[in-house]
Amino acid sequence: MTVADPLPVRDAASDAKPKPDRKSVPVTDPVSVVVPVMQDRPEIAATHALYAEALGRCCAKLQFVYVLDGDRPAAMEALLQARRAAATRDAAGASVSLDILHLPQAQGEAAALAVAFRHAAGAWIVTLPDHPQVVGDELRRLVEAGLRHDLVVVDRQAPDRPAERQFEKIVRLFLGTGFRDLRSGVRMMRKAVAEEIVLYGDQHNFLPILAQSHGFAVAEIPLEARASQRRPIGLKGKPSLLLDVLTAFFIIRFVRKPFRFFGGIGLAIFVTGGLITAWLVFARLFLGVALIDRPALILSSLLVVLGIQIVSVGLIGEIITFAYTKEQKDYRVARIIE
Repeated sequence: MTVADPLPVRDAASDAKPKPDRKSVPVTDPVSVVVPVMQDRPEIAATHALYAEALGRCCAKLQFVYVLDGDRPAAMEALLQARRAAATRDAAGASVSLDILHLPQAQGEAAALAVAFRHAAGAWIVTLPDHPQVVGDELRRLVEAGLRHDLVVVDRQAPDRPAERQFEKIVRLFLGTGFRDLRSGVRMMRKAVAEEIVLYGDQHNFLPILAQSHGFAVAEIPLEARASQRRPIGLKGKPSLLLDVLTAFFIIRFVRKPFRFFGGIGLAIFVTGGLITAWLVFARLFLGVALIDRPALILSSLLVVLGIQIVSVGLIGEIITFAYTKEQKDYRVARIIE
């Protein structure tokens, strides 16, 4: 992970500072703003207005893509009203459109993001939660940093998150990453990143790591959290989160080389069982130790068989990987100079 160029975090008492020039629009490429609506939030229209105003200051053309995950009648009505009431151009001169995608059943945030990524037409994609988690003016800094990297994730600077910070520390140690707020939903990425990475389950929580494993330039920047969000954002489903971490670890390290994972474990078990069996046979032949009442012989035999089976699973996985992914590249070319 690379750290974005230092961008000082705006202090909460700095409201008296001059606001950014609304006439300055540095991003001329279209930007798609993806917002997965995971809960029925009637205040989503106010959230849209905040996002549109903040991003309209630095983006010339905005495409908002809201994905309603399941039946969200209040949120749907609020977005329809916002769509009808929206002007074609905001006060900053940015062209703003609003698209609504509705999933008939709740599929989870990863599925919502995948659907929105396919629908997004912008060269850049910004992902935001359905309730503001960072100060609106700070989104400009996200865009500025995003233009210099393939993907930028935001470290939400909320002080009252000890449980989440501890969990993120464990994840950093386990996955060998330096991200301080890995599961943040505030991100900006190139369209190529969204097209390259396949999301399923809860793997959207590890999008920066997945992008990094594909060779993209990833950075993390701190942004000031909204005052209303300065509370623990939550660690729902801790057991499932641990399983997601294990899944991400396996995907990153072994999805292209499963034999290294299964082969290493199977070989260790096989060698352990073989050594125990060899010692028991030696004791029987040369030391006269009876084996009829030694359960260790059964245990060692089971270890040998189990080791062979695990190694076989790794070999089968390697064959499947070769057969079905030989047409897929697991690398990317940053540029070609001829």
